[in-house]
Amino acid sequence: MLRFFGEALVQKAARVFGEIMGAGAKVMVKAVLSLSLVCILLGGSSQAIAASSAENLTAALPAGLYTRAVMDAIEEDADFNYVRLGKIAGLAIFPKGYTSVKGLVDKVVVYKMRHQMLLLKNDRVVRSYWIALSDRPEGDKVREGDRRTPEGVYTLDYVKENSYYYRAFHISYPNLKDIEEARRLGVRPGGMIMVHGQPPSNSEYHETVQRSDWTNGCIAILNPEIDEFISLVDPGTPIEILP
Repeated sequence: MLRFFGEALVQKAARVFGEIMGAGAKVMVKAVLSLSLVCILLGGSSQAIAASSAENLTAALPAGLYTRAVMDAIEEDADFNYVRLGKIAGLAIFPKGYTSVKGLVDKVVVYKMRHQMLLLKNDRVVRSYWIALSDRPEGDKVREGDRRTPEGVYTLDYVKENSYYYRAFHISYPNLKDIEEARRLGVRPGGMIMVHGQPPSNSEYHETVQRSDWTNGCIAILNPEIDEFISLVDPGTPIEILP
């Protein structure tokens, strides 16, 4: 009697799975359930059923593939180790406006007294801009609030899309040398130095007309130019600011 009901159950389960998953699933389910039924009728343990089922399901795999799949050590991919990288689940992996590395520019050079900024690739000029600085363009930045543009080699490290000055590219000032010098003088070095666009238009100026030096120590170009600048320059590009 038990065998009769067991076989009926096997047939019904196989038919249901076949309708859902297809003919292949029907054959596999019928084979596994039939094997399990035999083990039960013979008084086999649950361990024997599981072992027999696993053996049946993996018999068609290439030799050694199943063993390697379950036994080989998993190699860590550092680029996707979000714990080490400080990534947080639920946040976008890439920032707004992210694009792949373009490699169109490998260095940016600023000549403060010439009011000129050059984009270079393999020491050849890709693009040049006329820039505005502060009303105190001479001299290196030393402290917070001195309205000077720092001099030295830094990195254009990230794009700031929600800038008051339209869009901006952050410069990695202060570096360790700047911090140590400020500590020696007993002052704060300041920060948030950017290459940015123009502030919102008002009666004093227009965003498409570059005024003479007006920033607080940042480097300003026109809004269409900062769009172009961001499209050409990758985050991580070095910028050298010269007197």
